[in-house]
Amino acid sequence: QKLINESCDHRGPIAGVLIVTCGLTGYYGNPLSKYIRHYEGLSYDTELLHSRHQRAKRALSLQERELQLEFHAHGRHFSLRMKRDSRLFSDGFKLEMSGEQLDYDTSHIYTGELYGEHGSLTHGSVVDGKFEGFIQTHRGTYYVEPVERYLQDKNVPFHSVIYHEDDIRDCTSVCLSLQEDHVLLRKKRMTQVEKNTCQLFIQTDHLFYKYYKTREAVIAQISSHVKAIDAIYQGTDFMGIRNISFMVKRIRINTTSDERDRSNPFRFANIGVEKFLELNSEQNHDDYCLAYVFTDRDFDDGVLGLAWVGAPAGSSGGICEKNKLYSDGKKKSLNTGIITVQNYASHVPPKVSHITFAHEVGHNFGSPHDSGSECTPGESKSQDKKERGNYIMYARATSGDKLNNNKFSVCSVKNISQVLEKKRGSCFVESGQPICGNGLVEPGEECDCGYSDQCKDECCYDANQPDNKKCKLKPNKVCSPSQGPCCTGECSYKSRNEKCREESECAHQGMCNGASAQCPTSEPKANFTACHGDTQVCLNGGCSGSICEKYGLEVCTCASVDGKDETELCHVCCMEKSQYRPLLQPLHTVTRTDSDISRKFICTATLQAGFLQVLKSPQIKALKVFKSEQKVLKS
Repeated sequence: QKLINESCDHRGPIAGVLIVTCGLTGYYGNPLSKYIRHYEGLSYDTELLHSRHQRAKRALSLQERELQLEFHAHGRHFSLRMKRDSRLFSDGFKLEMSGEQLDYDTSHIYTGELYGEHGSLTHGSVVDGKFEGFIQTHRGTYYVEPVERYLQDKNVPFHSVIYHEDDIRDCTSVCLSLQEDHVLLRKKRMTQVEKNTCQLFIQTDHLFYKYYKTREAVIAQISSHVKAIDAIYQGTDFMGIRNISFMVKRIRINTTSDERDRSNPFRFANIGVEKFLELNSEQNHDDYCLAYVFTDRDFDDGVLGLAWVGAPAGSSGGICEKNKLYSDGKKKSLNTGIITVQNYASHVPPKVSHITFAHEVGHNFGSPHDSGSECTPGESKSQDKKERGNYIMYARATSGDKLNNNKFSVCSVKNISQVLEKKRGSCFVESGQPICGNGLVEPGEECDCGYSDQCKDECCYDANQPDNKKCKLKPNKVCSPSQGPCCTGECSYKSRNEKCREESECAHQGMCNGASAQCPTSEPKANFTACHGDTQVCLNGGCSGSICEKYGLEVCTCASVDGKDETELCHVCCMEKSQYRPLLQPLHTVTRTDSDISRKFICTATLQAGFLQVLKSPQIKALKVFKSEQKVLKS
């Protein structure tokens, strides 16, 4: 199947500038790219984080292995607690770079959670003292990337950018099927042991390396993609088949020097997407569950990914498929797929690329595109169903910010479960067991207080105890503080209404419920409550919306007409909600009539019908509206 992304230029106005401030860690900016309409800058101490990473890398004790990172952004405090992600790579992990096999240390890849937010997940890498990755919270997912990936030629006072998944523009995609039908039925019956881990071989071509520039950055991208789909698949019950996970067995990185290597099948600049997949399939991938190639190519028609579709019987392709001779006289491995991070000359955000990867792997696992009213709620006439969005395997994927976008439909679950039932026994391996002693309560563990030299918990057996005891609750103990902040040191649940999470601008304080060690999700404050210095509003418990929304307006980008007055970037521009129609000319001027200044401004929304100017940040509460007299041009 191939995932195709359509141009987004017709979908509506780009949300624009918010107030620029110069705090210690948070900055605010224009749209980062055509896909990302709002971001904030991060400027925490990179030298300090680098030294902490080096200390964690060398550490012997459990406590010293933990890496901590704290910063403030998007109206909230982030306190990351992470440890090296040793479960993402198999024991026999191999790395090849330009044909040379290397012993490689993956200690810069981290996973963990937000302190005090049970059920959160953070994953990423630390290279040169900068964290890059994603942070899944109760209020959505945030993405952190280096600023030079977007603002390479800009002199900005921050080194990283962070944005929320809700600020990724909704760009639709289309899939077309690709399936091999000329095959013999598989006759061997699979014996089903508890094998639930799909081992991956990931290759990257020289163009992918050229964009990300270093070996560490390339491996960080691979691990981020694998971790993202691992969270999706592990959280899905495929009709009784649970905890499906992924592990990287081998990575091959083609550097820019491989562009001239005649043995490199991906060396040519102009390769069509189907040919690109075929080049991957012509290699023997019998040692792997799936084999993917990551690239940075702008394929025709907006293709983002392509993969062979799995089936329980009757056709080749998908997970565990072995190398065999086909009717065209070539031996191929059809347990393959490809994804690209470029689309219509722009690089897609990680969120879009992660969903693309999950979608293509879904085809490998046996799911066609969703169809029928039950599995395509985004097409429903019911507004409630429509707002939940479509599922992962819908033929047109969004940016991934709606409720269903990260889930499989019942149609997909049924199809995938049939393929797993038939095929996983031939190439899946037993999953990595939970790591008792890492301080994280994982599936199969009752508690985890660390090793004996670290555990101060009277409720939980430490990791140095025998196998039948370690990471289990002691007799007659109800809970352990390692399970969450609502368990006392005396191993009982804290009483109802005891505080377990501080109040934030957009959510009330968290209160224990008296029946669980975990802190329940905080009750959100009313939508459109002003936050972040009255420059944003609360939406569903997070400080993410523009102040424009409080007045029933839409945000757009402001700039002075001559482009020279940078202070105008410190304004918030809003426009009337209207029926947007494409313009022949994307810019219209708006006259500002403040007493202190009179000049023209540009509201740089791509599609617009009328404009409203908001005063500088100290005056926002006295919001005044100036409507453009110009007529909207018809395309």
